[in-house]
Amino acid sequence: MIGPLVEESVDLHDRIVAAAGYDNLPGELPSLCIAVAQSIKASDFPGALVPVVSDDGNLVVYAAAKTVSDWRRLNPILLAFAGPTLTSYTGLPADLPALGAVEGCIRQAGITTVGLLRLPNDNKSQVAALRALKSAQTTLARAPNMQRSAPEPTSWLLANFQDLLNVGRREAAASILLRLKEELRIDALNLKFLEVQMLATFDDWSAILMLPGFASLCVARRPPSVTAMLLEALYRVYIDPSFMAEDAAKTRENYEEHCRHTAQSMLSVPAPATLTRGGWRIYAIEATINPERYDLCKLLLGRDEEIGWLSRALKPPSSEQPNGIIPPPTPLNEARAALADVDNSSSLDAYAAALASVDRLTSVDLARLSEAEPFRSLLRSITDAGVKGGLPRSWLDWLAKVADPTFSNAQDIARQGKDEWPIDERIFDPLATQRFVAALEKAQNDPVAAERTANSLPFIVAWLRRDPGFPRPVMANVYSTLLTLFAMRAQRGRGIYESVQLLIHGLLDIGLNEKDYKAVIADTEELAGAGFGVEMIYWLLEVIEDLLRFAAPDAAAREAFLHSTLSKIAPIHFRLSALQRAAIARLAMQLGWNLHNFGVTDSGEQPDDLASKLRGLRVAIYSLTESSTRQAKEALELAAPGVIVDCNADHVGTPRLRALAENADLFVLTSLSAKHAATDFIRDHRSKLPLLYAQGRGFSSILRAVEDHLKSDVVN
Repeated sequence: MIGPLVEESVDLHDRIVAAAGYDNLPGELPSLCIAVAQSIKASDFPGALVPVVSDDGNLVVYAAAKTVSDWRRLNPILLAFAGPTLTSYTGLPADLPALGAVEGCIRQAGITTVGLLRLPNDNKSQVAALRALKSAQTTLARAPNMQRSAPEPTSWLLANFQDLLNVGRREAAASILLRLKEELRIDALNLKFLEVQMLATFDDWSAILMLPGFASLCVARRPPSVTAMLLEALYRVYIDPSFMAEDAAKTRENYEEHCRHTAQSMLSVPAPATLTRGGWRIYAIEATINPERYDLCKLLLGRDEEIGWLSRALKPPSSEQPNGIIPPPTPLNEARAALADVDNSSSLDAYAAALASVDRLTSVDLARLSEAEPFRSLLRSITDAGVKGGLPRSWLDWLAKVADPTFSNAQDIARQGKDEWPIDERIFDPLATQRFVAALEKAQNDPVAAERTANSLPFIVAWLRRDPGFPRPVMANVYSTLLTLFAMRAQRGRGIYESVQLLIHGLLDIGLNEKDYKAVIADTEELAGAGFGVEMIYWLLEVIEDLLRFAAPDAAAREAFLHSTLSKIAPIHFRLSALQRAAIARLAMQLGWNLHNFGVTDSGEQPDDLASKLRGLRVAIYSLTESSTRQAKEALELAAPGVIVDCNADHVGTPRLRALAENADLFVLTSLSAKHAATDFIRDHRSKLPLLYAQGRGFSSILRAVEDHLKSDVVN
């Protein structure tokens, strides 16, 4: 409400609606504009949203608030519900245009500065944006008044989910999934896809097969990356032992009994770009059983490394064409075939090919194509996914389009592109890395592009981690540019993405000269200074462990950073958990520093509930980095006297490792320094007991995994 009194607001609303000219808009736009304009007289809305048709015929929404406090409440709501994913809005106010009847009404209310939300030109996107703004009003009206944090956009939550998976924080990622579910942020099917992604990240293949509705996932239209994960789960649970024993009869029996009825619908050509070894073997088993699948036999040529001894059982692909009538290659039939490919794979390449084929149709052929199912629905789905100039086929294409206000599904495409876009020798060419860096830097010159890029940084890091050679020296400039962009995002108040750790670790592992080393430390200081608090302690400790683990081209700069960090910790030391305080004590001991010299005292610090939850538990830690497990053991015993901590570094399954897996109350697995045989052995013998994942090699990541679990709903 922007009028001083309810009566004045009602009058202002009526005058604006009368002057706005909504009646000339097509379809449901007039009713949506009127519904959004109701905010002018809504007493529970902090300000007003005013749709108006601009002089060029496009839709614009003015966001107006009379006071600074109202604007502070209104701004995050606009970003959450209709930020750069749906409109041009990036959170910055603009001057109210001087001319126009609606603008005059707003200016009479005493407002000269507004948020300017330019809507895309197409009808579908305009409807989506107005519905989002209407939803913002409805949500706020239902919310209690008003001691709560500002709403976070779904795009931020999805980026945070990927960010947590990048660094192996399973408990925290699961909490994001729970929030997405409880707040009805995404539909049930996409929620299942995210759950599959999380479970696959931690190789929890049995849990994927036990998901309610697993069989339905296998026949639903899904991203190729999910298909690859589902096939890998089937292989790992049912096929792997007999395959490794080269028992052809048992392999076939297990496949036919447990897998074939669900796998067959997923064995399409082309195969998913992220198909892993288990998936390729499922393809090969089906080809040996059904040699008439010419497409599979041809696909598996040259895949001997992935399918192993199965290559000897494959029949060479026949040169004969399969039986059936092949339709003539008319544009209409090509469009039908392209839409069928979308139905089979849902890959970005399939969408792009389908869009291109549909664009070549005449209006008559297009009408014929949309007459019947399934083509009508498929046509609608590719139209919804379309973007001006075609779908991007790489990050360079994505960055070239990201400033376009109509590119409203930019983050959805980034989420899928991280799995499908290639990362190969073409990317590692020095000229290619220069183009990538230049495109990232150019995106920062446009507010919409900068915001979308910032929200997609975890997806870019996930894509880089697909590189078997990560970290790669030729990519150092890319890593450092992304690190700077992470720091810029934090400066804007968007919080810290933890994927930063991976970039810092990668740059230090590559080896830096003195100048670049100082730049990494400067970016780290910017990140730490942007949001220093209790929640950042583990992040900082893991960065510090990396700084100490690798050579320092400038030891003085490192020493200054460590001193500065400990000085910042001192004022909040009393608020830290017992495990955080124990970790800091271990770090100070390692450096030979006395914490009292930094102003850290034990006064006022009371044992927290984490210590009480740990007391009496048996905790097992598996890692090949024995110095880290030893330090974690000492820190846990310092934080919670009475806890029993056992460490193990066996390379394969042993009786002692089995006893720990079966009997420990908590088992922490440091995946980055673990052997495949041992980790599978641990999972096989853990049953349903808690298995925690520490993604880093240091002791801080072990303590963090324990704390995340103890604070989770599973414990509480």
